[in-house]
Amino acid sequence: MVKVFGVPAFGWAGLCLVLSVVWIFVWPAGQAAGAEGFLWFALRWGHSLTWLFLGAAATAAALGAPVAAQRIALLALPCYAAFLYATVTTG
Repeated sequence: MVKVFGVPAFGWAGLCLVLSVVWIFVWPAGQAAGAEGFLWFALRWGHSLTWLFLGAAATAAALGAPVAAQRIALLALPCYAAFLYATVTTG
């Protein structure tokens, strides 16, 4: 069983998925009022997608697919980078 800091990977996956759902409802709606296109999408969904990808990566690791877990986890990076970029530029 894969563990990180003594917590099984399925535990981390569950936490990530809960955070993903939270960020569906909690997002910088005030900042997004003036944003359009890519910036709006990044503000609205970037943070939630980041946690979704991290949860999927933890699930893949728990299921014994480390290469898939690494590749899925790398998908979180551009999502979060886009979210940060949109947050800084529309703020």
